[in-house]
Amino acid sequence: MKHILIILTAILIISCSKDDETTKSNGTKLISIDYSEENKNWEENYLYYSNNKLYEVENLYSLGRRYEIEYSGGKLKQFTTYGINDNKKIFRDSILYNSNSDIEKIYNFSINSGENLPLSWIYEFDYDSSGKLYKKSTFFKSTEEYTRFEKYYWKGENIERIEEFNETEELYYEYFFTYDDKVNYKRNIPIFISDPINWSENNVISMNWNDYHGNLDLICRPCESTYKYNLDHFPVKIETNWGRQLELRYK
Repeated sequence: MKHILIILTAILIISCSKDDETTKSNGTKLISIDYSEENKNWEENYLYYSNNKLYEVENLYSLGRRYEIEYSGGKLKQFTTYGINDNKKIFRDSILYNSNSDIEKIYNFSINSGENLPLSWIYEFDYDSSGKLYKKSTFFKSTEEYTRFEKYYWKGENIERIEEFNETEELYYEYFFTYDDKVNYKRNIPIFISDPINWSENNVISMNWNDYHGNLDLICRPCESTYKYNLDHFPVKIETNWGRQLELRYK
């Protein structure tokens, strides 16, 4: 299930290490990530304009994907996903903002719905009177129906609980999050923006869950991550209890 993969991807973190050179390093601009999981290794590279705006992410996993990022008026406008090997356009995600400059909708155009990337999904975001996100609705264009609703509960600047409902708004799953007190490296990276857990200020160190529907088959419970940080409080190494490791490099 796509949303399960998104949740697992969102909770990566860093482990203890005796590498003094790493722990004494500085940097806040993410340049690359080295991944390892089971017998697989791959790299992800981040490219910036001279004004430090991120314009491209290159993920070399399997056949590889490239994300090209566009801005308008200083704000994220859209990002487009290409296959690296054939340069074929796969997805396009376009952002609509409300009058408060918060994300109101994300329009996902997908090759899964046709070669010309027709509109496939619409993600709608609702905010409370204090400006905090409290609900995300997922609309499937081909059936003209809502397929999922998520409600968010915050503690300070971090989401501590998510309730996930089906199309009839029956509670299916509930997720619980705990955090470190360091900088969430994903928070300002556009390709992660559609999952609000990445809007949190800090990095998730543990995620637990309740399954009220009986079909949630995650590989960990709880799903835990441990971090090692640089002197600017950004994670530089991440280890998870489901077997993935990351090494992050910054400028």
